[in-house]
Amino acid sequence: MKTGFLFISTAVAALAAMPVQAQTSDAQTDQATSGDTASNADNSYGEILVTAQRRSESVQNVPIAISAFNAEMVEGSGSTNITSLNGLAPNVVLQTQGLVANVPMISIRGMSTADPDPNADPKVSTIIDGVYIPFVSSTMLDLFDVERVEVLKGPQGVLFGKNNLAGTLNVITARPTDDFGAEARLTIGSFGLKQFRGKVNTGNFADGALSAKVAVNFRDYDGYSRNVITGNRLNGSNVKSVRGALAYDAGGAFDTTIVADWLKQKTTGPAPHVLDNGDPNWDLLPNEVKTDVRKSAVLFDPIANTETYGGSWTSNLDVGYGTITSVLGYRHLTYLTRGDFDGLITPAPQLDVTRDFKGESKSGELRYVSPTGEPVDFVVGLYYQTDKWRQFNTVLATPTTTTLAQLHQDTESYAMFALVNAHPAEGLTLSLGGRYSHDRKKYDIATQVRVNGNQTSSFASSLEASWAEFTPRLTAEYRFSPAVMLYANYSQGYKAGGYNSRGTIPENVGPYNPERVNAFEVGAKTDLFDRLLRVNVAGFVNNYRDLQSSVTKMGAVRAENITTNVAAAKIYGFEVESLLRPMDGLTIGANVAYLHARYTDFCADTNGVFTNGAPEVGQCGPATPILINGVPNGTFAVPTDSSGLDLANAPKWSGSLSVDYAIPTGFGEIKLHSDARYSARFNTWGRSNLPGYYRDEVVLLNASIAVAGQDDKWKVTLYGSNLTDQEVISGATNAGATPISQFYQPPREFGVDFAVKF
Repeated sequence: MKTGFLFISTAVAALAAMPVQAQTSDAQTDQATSGDTASNADNSYGEILVTAQRRSESVQNVPIAISAFNAEMVEGSGSTNITSLNGLAPNVVLQTQGLVANVPMISIRGMSTADPDPNADPKVSTIIDGVYIPFVSSTMLDLFDVERVEVLKGPQGVLFGKNNLAGTLNVITARPTDDFGAEARLTIGSFGLKQFRGKVNTGNFADGALSAKVAVNFRDYDGYSRNVITGNRLNGSNVKSVRGALAYDAGGAFDTTIVADWLKQKTTGPAPHVLDNGDPNWDLLPNEVKTDVRKSAVLFDPIANTETYGGSWTSNLDVGYGTITSVLGYRHLTYLTRGDFDGLITPAPQLDVTRDFKGESKSGELRYVSPTGEPVDFVVGLYYQTDKWRQFNTVLATPTTTTLAQLHQDTESYAMFALVNAHPAEGLTLSLGGRYSHDRKKYDIATQVRVNGNQTSSFASSLEASWAEFTPRLTAEYRFSPAVMLYANYSQGYKAGGYNSRGTIPENVGPYNPERVNAFEVGAKTDLFDRLLRVNVAGFVNNYRDLQSSVTKMGAVRAENITTNVAAAKIYGFEVESLLRPMDGLTIGANVAYLHARYTDFCADTNGVFTNGAPEVGQCGPATPILINGVPNGTFAVPTDSSGLDLANAPKWSGSLSVDYAIPTGFGEIKLHSDARYSARFNTWGRSNLPGYYRDEVVLLNASIAVAGQDDKWKVTLYGSNLTDQEVISGATNAGATPISQFYQPPREFGVDFAVKF
């Protein structure tokens, strides 16, 4: 299917060669934004234009649950990267994965993926400027110079493609402006934070046909934890990034925009807080790390170093009746991580893991969007994506044993999709859509086990598998008035199968099969009392089957975390998002969410304890003999009923309250912001209900005060986060029989931000 990418690339070139002098009608001009950008002409908190249906339209006109943040909202919340938005969108968890420092964990409506390995496709997809990002390590996004962030809930496979089982994070960066302008921002904060962010817009040039911009970000952060063995700080980072954009729009039928970016990040950490599990080696840890969650004992400083670059090329051509849009994307990623996964200092080394990764992705999408205002309108398109990567893993399993793995995977995906909207009566819209997806993966793995430098076992396999699925979507929407809309939505989601990178024997490599979901949602979107109050409500039921999840299986040296199809789950709940504007300058936002997430079937051996096959309490299937390279080793895995486990990152209750108040002054404004973010106690691991895996119930408080000149020509902001200095974990893990390691979010932090615009 390499011809697929060539086909769409050729189509883009053909678009660029078309005459661009034709003028458009008003209706056609509306379609010119049917790419992945939307002009936020009304950039107030009450109105955000989104492209969730591949058209530029108000978030209030889209019949799915969306939490949308424009640039002003992102800045007001004090957000620096994507995890800073955690707690602001109901039933959404955005935090670091924990075990590998710069990997985000995104959970929507109780479904998440926290595996940093590249072969573990996420259940929530990340789209940046219309381009799907396949490698989770390149999605820890800095939010400077971002136009908006859209969190789309529920399966979005019809219009957004791969790995949208639970939802989509759609990020649109800022585009060049028509007028010249520049901005510089300097931030100084706790734990040695020093950050400079700047951008320059050229304005229109070349007779008004071109405009360009460049944005830079340099961030240095010492970190809030300390390694008592080396004396160095952990959970720090050094970031350098550049993003540029070039837009062509001569006012005719054709426009095109190229966005390119580069980022290099060096991270130290994480800083594990290790819990006592009865292992006598835990007693050998320094006493100070047993009681202080900000101190760790690691024989070396863990690292996660990342470099990524890529971009998108989006073109729109008005063809008189609708718009053809093409989006080409490219992403290159390299990273090197080294971590201590057992949390102990004796014996040494033990589970000292190094990953060396290099990969690239290419994608192309070609779609046609018909005009609105007709009895029937529609979106149809073709999609093609390929990625390839290689990774070398080195695991110092014990002082005498090392395992080595060389991994390589080529993935190829293509799809056809359509969404048709019919308007049979005033206010009524009926939608029918579907996507046919095909995914193929070629996987090569070669592993070795060395004891005292001598090879004791090895294997190599070249594997290939493919999967195909049709996923439909049906929606009914009724608008009682411009201010009140009700909708009902049914959709299916699909995520392809795959292979395991941690398997040291052929039995643990896979492939495992796809997972699927049937999703139902009903909701209402309202703007009441002349837009004084906005209330959006959504209720949902998601039925998952063939869930891909990690269980513990015997490997060549020790028990391994292996992904397989293990469970079915039913998740239901509701969300309420409200916005009140009682007076000029004052905005109050209040969100609340309820989530009931339970396994309905989970029969597997999850504890990694292998026996002689004798019956066990809760046994739900026959004991299975353990095979090592095809040979029984005399032990058995006994599956037990694990449906009582809590799903990971699925708090039963969550919510937020935010207040923004702008006070006019003679020189400009004083802007006040505060927010409180609540979540109930929830499991961060999902494979055990031991207390150490749970994040406690917490309310996190944040606030800022800004003094700004006219039109924000200058602004000084004093901010504080986690004001009550809560000790909050972002995740907790363990590797086999090792102790539980917890990873903590930052303590209370303060900072000051100076900004000036030219």
